[in-house]
Amino acid sequence: MTYRKSLQPLQILKLLPRTNCKECGSSTCFAFAFELLSRQKIPRDCPHLLKEVFAGSFESLEEALGAGERIEGTDLVVDHDRCTGCGDCVVICERALTTISIGGRITHRDPLPPVLQVTDGNVNVINWSSCKRSARHHDLCKVCEEKCPFGAIVLVS
Repeated sequence: MTYRKSLQPLQILKLLPRTNCKECGSSTCFAFAFELLSRQKIPRDCPHLLKEVFAGSFESLEEALGAGERIEGTDLVVDHDRCTGCGDCVVICERALTTISIGGRITHRDPLPPVLQVTDGNVNVINWSSCKRSARHHDLCKVCEEKCPFGAIVLVS
């Protein structure tokens, strides 16, 4: 079983052809690396990666990025092949939504509608507007990604 690690653009750039040919539609290979991370592009968008000489890089990128697709209107990428439906992300998200720290003291607030739900063995977004990331400071919360033991959830901006 493969667990997704936090990828960095430079790690991805090392696997790219680094020709800056623009055939993928990006201005540079480094820009393409960022677009891969945000799931705006997929490895197949780079024609050079499809050549035999880059087969190893292509496979590494596919494995590292997973088969997940960005859920429209959210910062969430879910790889349904890796999701087991364990519900850890749902539980930790609900706890994060209702627990806040005020002046160093932990307190609870009224529950919000849940963001995530496990349906038919996979996690689904049911109410993105409840997510802390849907607010103006979208990088405040990553608990669902951090809690997922299978690397099935990735948050991108």
